[in-house]
Amino acid sequence: MRLTIFVSLVVMLIFSGLIFALDPFTDDFERADGDDVGNGWEEGEDEGISISIQDGEVIIQGTQDTDWERNGIGRDVDDISSFYFDYMSNDSFNMHMRIDDTSSGGYIDVYAPPGGSFSFANSPDGGWPGWTAIEGSQSLADQHNTLGIEKVGTNSYQVNLNGADIGPVLENPGITVIDRILLAPDSAAGTAGSIHIDNVIIDGGAVSSPVEPESKLSVKWGEIKKGI
Repeated sequence: MRLTIFVSLVVMLIFSGLIFALDPFTDDFERADGDDVGNGWEEGEDEGISISIQDGEVIIQGTQDTDWERNGIGRDVDDISSFYFDYMSNDSFNMHMRIDDTSSGGYIDVYAPPGGSFSFANSPDGGWPGWTAIEGSQSLADQHNTLGIEKVGTNSYQVNLNGADIGPVLENPGITVIDRILLAPDSAAGTAGSIHIDNVIIDGGAVSSPVEPESKLSVKWGEIKKGI
């Protein structure tokens, strides 16, 4: 079922003409367990949080030391048009997916709390616009969810959850070129939790199936804070 969803997404992107940047990039994290995520990813870890590869996934886990500090993985990209990944969040950490145009400071940040409705922050210039709720959006418990965002116009972007568009098309005149992405949880200080990340797909690359959650354990972007 999950592979069918991914194949459908790839076909949709190809035939809609949205793949126009570099060759597709994918990462299924199927490499040796360890503390180095590798493959060009930058890692950011607040004190008390660890980032590692375990059994073919990225696991971000521990106890949050600083309120709303982002602890995750990010990378520079080159004018991409779509970005998807799998994640599972059954603990107390919120998941964030963020795209940036570093030339303008513009960004879109999608905020996915466990068991609650999603929100987005849509800034054309790096200022804080506040959170806007995405009605009818909620991740599925006890399994991986597929979250992504696609460029559907020059400055227009659509968020997608588990194969369905959620929320409005986001217009952002400050994002013409997506050149930075971030995948990172956050929480209030003192919160313990974990996030599983798998199958990153940039511009429609091929994918594999995520590992079973039963086999799992229960960037430092310091200037990015929740609600600031």
